Amino acid sequence: MSITYDRNTEGLPLVHKFADQVKGRTFLLTGPTPGGIGAETVISLAAEAPATIILIGRSLEKAQPTIDTIGKVNADVKVKFFEADLCSFKTVRKAAQAILDDAEIPKIDVLINNAGVMATPFKITEDGIEHQLQANHLGHFLLTNKLLPKIIAAGSGARLVFVTSSGHRYTGVRFEDPNFTEPDSYHEFGAYGQSKTAVILYAVALNKRLASHGIRVFTLHPGGISTNLQDHVKALDPARVAKVMDDVSERVMGRSLAEQREAEPWKTLQAGCGTTIRAALDPDLVKEEGIYMHDTVLVTDPKWIKEWATDPELAEKLWKLSEELVGEKFDI
Repeated sequence: MSITYDRNTEGLPLVHKFADQVKGRTFLLTGPTPGGIGAETVISLAAEAPATIILIGRSLEKAQPTIDTIGKVNADVKVKFFEADLCSFKTVRKAAQAILDDAEIPKIDVLINNAGVMATPFKITEDGIEHQLQANHLGHFLLTNKLLPKIIAAGSGARLVFVTSSGHRYTGVRFEDPNFTEPDSYHEFGAYGQSKTAVILYAVALNKRLASHGIRVFTLHPGGISTNLQDHVKALDPARVAKVMDDVSERVMGRSLAEQREAEPWKTLQAGCGTTIRAALDPDLVKEEGIYMHDTVLVTDPKWIKEWATDPELAEKLWKLSEELVGEKFDI
């Protein structure tokens, strides 16, 4: 099956193309909220008969419509749901342990860290961490590292996929003050950019640690898709939104928001999950250079991926900071 890889590449055709990478395998995804990229990803995967789809979300009630749709696509797919709030290390540890203890889950072939928030008001979580940093990075750092025994059990060819964002180009990690304790230092998109840079640096560090197992890690920008991810932005004062979003667009995309929307209109959900699905399934990606995907292709051009997100020394620095913030060391 010949498919052109670009911003319009849809997820379902890729699932069919790489059907042998789906059938009988176990997939885990965070953030299965209906109407989002995560839900579209697992619903598409169901079309080619994975053995098990594991979903992690804040409540079964919110995830149930996604579970029901998977059942309609393929009633033979086993779906397991585990409740966890990425902004609560206690619940993440509980969910991870439940998955490790589940004899019906001997391995995890593909883990997709999809859940996230964007441009939320300043908030410190119950664990004392800035909200976006914990929701987008640290919750996944803890969950993924805890689940590594079952990912490694899948053997060579297992894969980890982290949904990040072009927003990483806004700023790097504030190593000296990641929680924005300095007065008046918080900026919704500064915190978002930090968290998404952290996602990529974590992937760089993890890729190095898992190389001997034949396991690869990829990160990706899914593109502009209108979902509930933008709810906090929509709630901002309209006058401020216009100013802030133009500034963000200039720093991230190099053009005004209006110019960006004209050049790249909103993607559909199917096109939005296309990059995730290629990252999860395409066996030939391991032959290419890079860790970051944009519009379904791996890219290394600094226009798309900032050096502050791929620097190996910063990746190790981020790993150590993340261990300190979650209160646990991981010798991988």
